[in-house]
Amino acid sequence: MPQYIGNWSSLIYLDLSFNNLHGQIPDYMKNLSLNKMFLTRNMLDGVLPSWIHHSIQSKADLSYNNFTKIKFDKRRNQNSSINRPQIYNNVNIIPQRNDILEIKNISCKGKSKNDYLFINCGGQKARYNGILYDGDTVTSNFYLSPNEKWAYACSGDFISTTPYSTDFFRNVSGVSTLETSVYDTARLCPLSLTYYGFCLPDGNYTVKLHFAETIYARDADYSSLGQRVFDVYIQGERRLKDFNIKEEAGGPYKAFTKELWAIVKDNLLEIHFYWAGKGSLYNPPALNGPLVSAIDIAPPNFKFPDGKLSTGQIAGIVVGCTLAPLLLLALMWKMGWLGKRESDEICIEVQERSFTLTQIIAATRNFSRQTEIGKGHIGIVYKAGMPFNVTFAVKKISPQKKQQEKDKIQREIFNLLSLRHENLVQLLGSCSRKGHHILIYEYMENGSLHQALFEPDSTIELDWKARYDICLGIAKGLKYLHEDKRFEIVHGNITARNILLDKNHTPKISDFGLARFRDDEDAFTTIKTRGERLYVAPEYFLGKAITVKADVYSYGVVVLEIVSGRTSMEQRPNQEYDVLLDAACVLHARGKILDLVDKKLSSSYDRKQALILLDTAIKCINSQSPTLRPKMSDVVSSLLFEKTIEEISSADTQ
Repeated sequence: MPQYIGNWSSLIYLDLSFNNLHGQIPDYMKNLSLNKMFLTRNMLDGVLPSWIHHSIQSKADLSYNNFTKIKFDKRRNQNSSINRPQIYNNVNIIPQRNDILEIKNISCKGKSKNDYLFINCGGQKARYNGILYDGDTVTSNFYLSPNEKWAYACSGDFISTTPYSTDFFRNVSGVSTLETSVYDTARLCPLSLTYYGFCLPDGNYTVKLHFAETIYARDADYSSLGQRVFDVYIQGERRLKDFNIKEEAGGPYKAFTKELWAIVKDNLLEIHFYWAGKGSLYNPPALNGPLVSAIDIAPPNFKFPDGKLSTGQIAGIVVGCTLAPLLLLALMWKMGWLGKRESDEICIEVQERSFTLTQIIAATRNFSRQTEIGKGHIGIVYKAGMPFNVTFAVKKISPQKKQQEKDKIQREIFNLLSLRHENLVQLLGSCSRKGHHILIYEYMENGSLHQALFEPDSTIELDWKARYDICLGIAKGLKYLHEDKRFEIVHGNITARNILLDKNHTPKISDFGLARFRDDEDAFTTIKTRGERLYVAPEYFLGKAITVKADVYSYGVVVLEIVSGRTSMEQRPNQEYDVLLDAACVLHARGKILDLVDKKLSSSYDRKQALILLDTAIKCINSQSPTLRPKMSDVVSSLLFEKTIEEISSADTQ
């Protein structure tokens, strides 16, 4: 590996996958501050460095190399399993290049056991067209099926905490219009997805790949613009190049089967789906990767037994069918499974702990008002205190939501999937079982900024330092949304209620249900706002172009509230209303803007910081033209005293 990489002290993300790199991982890399490192599918060897697990902060993928002293463990129990591919929690190493052959040798023992394979990718065991498909619902990077007939390997960088939850992708795709069960779900990987068939007799095979685009599907929002383009390899030979599911099928939600052929040698078949970086530009990159709904592998002209039964067999089945349901119901009732099985499936994994929907519902006291901590545009939020001192914020979505509201839910999930910043609320996962549809977020101990500032029963006291840091944190979060991505994101609902505070009063922007991606072709699409009126930029009501400058306006209003300790509109005793923005503009014009500072702070505030905050806020709420408002990067620079207020651009015409 190039030695000069060791000099990149600011490097936090390194991906050198698929580069045929040789040698060992050099020790100089331990001095880097890497958050993520991807070295999959190279030819690296030697002993895996001991510093890997503590030097990589978030995730490392070292699979498909030739590292030594990695013991292949075929046992499958709760403590040790090939289906647990990490020697450390954040380092994925399985499979190595020799693991697949070792699995084949151990499983097959030199014998051909399987004449065919049928896999329902991302779904439960299901019968389709008279064929029983194996279930494929595990969420690890590597998985060997219990019958040892097949395995899959998935690589790439999912930003979501629960990256491989196929139930999650099925739910955010909306309700499928397909009638056939194998197309209801699919397995998706960000970069590379490989299926292996073991113990097949050598010879010719027909490979049928089932596809249906259920993620880049809706015309109602940006996701329909997504283009999924990937290559398909069989036995190492590229058989499909730049394959596009929607183009081949004639649109989303349409089942499509691609039939290919394969020659099996040494009882092993490999089917590799690979995203080569093509396709969508304006959707979360992790969602662009290969997707497949089901796989059929069988010899040409393969026929199943005709299924004709003898009279005795028919009689036995009739008797069995009469008694079996009664016995099954009795057993399920006795075991407490009746009506609970789906709820007892694992819903989310956090901090190496697994939690079921039943546990989450119990933690919210069955979504009691006593555990309610907030409301958003797409649902009510509850506090869920889980075992092991884990606490979630659970947003419960009504299954009776209208399609427009379901689109907002889909947008919130897609938006949060693609975003990761210390000043944005983190989506931990989602779950949909037994009529319950929930989104699970990190819990914010100090509630919303609105609660801290304005609710009389609040016990949170925000001193000047806390207030200034909150203003700076919100600005950094908006700068990330507006400028640090390859596409601009208009949040569309920046209010004090949608700024949450963690235990250290770190602000986190939440409620992404109104957010939209903006590109040059869509700059003049009006976003229909339902935000609180006085936070909303004037262009919303004038039918003008909506840009990131609408969020800048809302930010200015929030800053005025934070500094003054007053809501944007207060009712006076004589039934008149005092509008904060009007008062701020009048005081600014008179040169008395510091009169707006919260009287509760007395003189315990930094005068220089207060002036820079208030002057910046006045620039942000400019109502003459959005172009006269500053960029959020300039706001951040101003609050960090890297630029003076005079240096902030007031003529940005983006």
